[in-house]
Formats: sequence, structure tokens, C-alpha cells
Amino acid sequence: MSKIAVVSFGLGPIGVEILKKCSLEEHIEVVGGVDLDPQKLDLPLSELVSEAPTNRHIHANISKLQDIVSAYDHKVAVHATGSHLPSVWPQIKELLDHGFHVVSTCEELLYPWHRYPELSAEIDQYAQRKGKAVIGTGINPGFVMDTLPLVASTVTDGITRIQIKRHVDASKRRVPLQQKVGIGKTVEAFEELAKDNAIGHVGLEESLRMLAAGLGITIQAVKASLQPVLLEQKLSLPWIDLEIGDVAGQLQKMSAVTEEGITLELELKMAAGVESQDAISVEGNDHVQLLIPNGIFGDTATASMIVNVGKSLAWQEQVGLVTMMDGGLRDIVIKGD
Repeated sequence: MSKIAVVSFGLGPIGVEILKKCSLEEHIEVVGGVDLDPQKLDLPLSELVSEAPTNRHIHANISKLQDIVSAYDHKVAVHATGSHLPSVWPQIKELLDHGFHVVSTCEELLYPWHRYPELSAEIDQYAQRKGKAVIGTGINPGFVMDTLPLVASTVTDGITRIQIKRHVDASKRRVPLQQKVGIGKTVEAFEELAKDNAIGHVGLEESLRMLAAGLGITIQAVKASLQPVLLEQKLSLPWIDLEIGDVAGQLQKMSAVTEEGITLELELKMAAGVESQDAISVEGNDHVQLLIPNGIFGDTATASMIVNVGKSLAWQEQVGLVTMMDGGLRDIVIKGD
């Protein structure tokens, strides 16, 4: 089996974790990285990840790698730069222009057809013209609150309700995520940001919409809420000391009523000190319940998902804008011969 040329596009905390996973894969050859941080430019990748090649470097744009990747039949870019699709689409477009399939951590790319119908059609058509595939994935969104519940739903019928709860101890996660969920902010500051849609997990509605699409049902109305979780005891993190009553994170809920009478309920609690756990309940003629004690650790698991989906893109013939509903499970989990 020929090797897959992989470019790491975006080398923040998640991008570095993805790079590490790629560097350990025998069927992947990491050919370079792309990042705009001037302190990283021209560094060998091994400066960021010891397992990465010492002779491959970080560049400011993908064109610098064209001569290297031209020798490979299979090319995949693992993209990890932003959450919002309009801002990352130019980067993805450039990667398509250089012959790469693209697998991205962009949350809004998981299922963008509802939020961005015109942009989604543009991406789909452009990728098809280039003969490449584009997909957004990860753990949340990408697995726990969408793909996994859809798989669970296949073992029952007469479904009336799907309830998904993901609770994450944010104190164990990377600092950017801790800040993203509001740790250390005052309640007033949190609520002001919430009013402006400037805080909160990106991708929860994408999970909800993909669930509905996978079930073949039509959403009539969506109800959403976002509130701070307050600390009940003092807690010290490497970058901040928290007092009782400080914001420890967020509780985000979203539910949908459908034409078919099926209720979808998603709850995401990401806060310092909470008990991590993932729980899925599918109510139908048979009641299916899944419980993952301690939850799936998003940082490392997202990297594994990106790498495995990236390999599936390289080895299959699908092109255009695809979702986690479109690929075969075997293509994602297969490790190669």
C-alpha cells in the first residue's frame, strides 16, 4: 500500500496532537506543516513533536510544499485552524487547489448545509471539480453527540426521543478550551458574551442537524440555552486561581421538535471539576442506553479521528463535501494491510 502524503495545516494544541498521531502511522508520511505563527516558521516539525520528521519544516503557505507532494498519489491535509466555516473556507479552497483531500476540525463543517446552504453548495461543487473530498469531524462535534447516537439508533425502531449528555471536566483540557468555555470570567461578563453569541461551544446545532438528517426527520423548532456553571469550591489551575462563585464553565442545551414527533435533546456541560461522562439514550420499541464512564477525552481522541478519517479519504473514491454519515465505518477504522 502506497504511503499517504499528509500536511499538517494549523499547529496549535490540537494541530500538534494530530501531527503526533500522523507521525506514528506507518501508512502516512508527513511532508510538512503550515502555520502563520512567525515563531514556528522554518522550524523542523520535530521541534514541535519529537516523533515527526527532522527534515520536514513549517511554512507560511502550502505552495512551499508543492514540489515535495507532487511525487505522491494520495494527499491529505489535516486542517485545524478555526471553528467558523466562512473564515476557513479560503484555506480549504487553497488546499483543494494543490490537490489535497481535506479533513478539518472546523466545527461548522460537520454538517454545514443548514447554516450555510449556499456556501456548502459552493464547497461541494468546487471539491467535486477538483476530484477531492472535504469533511469536518472530531469528537464533539463529529462523534459523541451525532455519529455515535446515529449508530445506536439503528438497533431499534419506533424512536420517540433521543437524549445525549456530554459532561466534561474542563480543568483537564487544554487552556484555550478552558478560556473558550468561560473559566475565570465573572457571571456578568459571561452573560454579556452569551448575548452577543461570543461564547459557547461551536457545533452543537450542527450535531443536532446531522442527527435529524441521519434519521430522515424534519426539524420544526429548535430551543437553545446557555448559562454559566459556578464554582462550588476553590480551584487552582496552572494559569488562574478560582474562588467560590467564579465561572467554572458552561452548561449548554439544545432541543428540537420534529414533524415526526421525535424529540432530540442535547446537553453539553463543560466546566472545571464536573464528573466527565458521556451518555446516550434512544427511546423506541427497544430502549438503547450507552454510558461512557469518564467520557471520551476530546483532545487526543479528536486527533485519532482526524487521522483515521483522513486515511479513509485518501483510499476511497468519494469527492465533494461529505459528512460523517457518508463514509463507511470500515473505511474509517481500517488500519491498512
